Amino acid sequence: MKATLASLCFGLLCTLPVLGHAATPRPSVLAASPVLEGKVNLNTATRDQLMLLPGVGPATADKLLAYRAQRRFHRVTHIMRVKGVGKKTYAKLRPFLAVDGETTLHAVSPAS
Repeated sequence: MKATLASLCFGLLCTLPVLGHAATPRPSVLAASPVLEGKVNLNTATRDQLMLLPGVGPATADKLLAYRAQRRFHRVTHIMRVKGVGKKTYAKLRPFLAVDGETTLHAVSPAS
């Protein structure tokens, strides 16, 4: 009985937050995403320009370039034809996508 009670108390203590650490957010939570402004032309953007898009890393940028090498993006919704870009990703990217015009996407510093 004592062993069971002791292990139960120990288990509860392990799940309680340590004072002083519970209210301190992790650095990754503190780092805000960059504020983006402008558009990326899916038909002319470079790999680096595509990687400015939120959630687009080197692998996805390469997939976008491979798709574009085979066929042109006629609509921004066609980005969902690329493996790994679904509805949720498209919803994040939509404000920054274009299929014509110049690529103007850039990060801006947030107003203080």
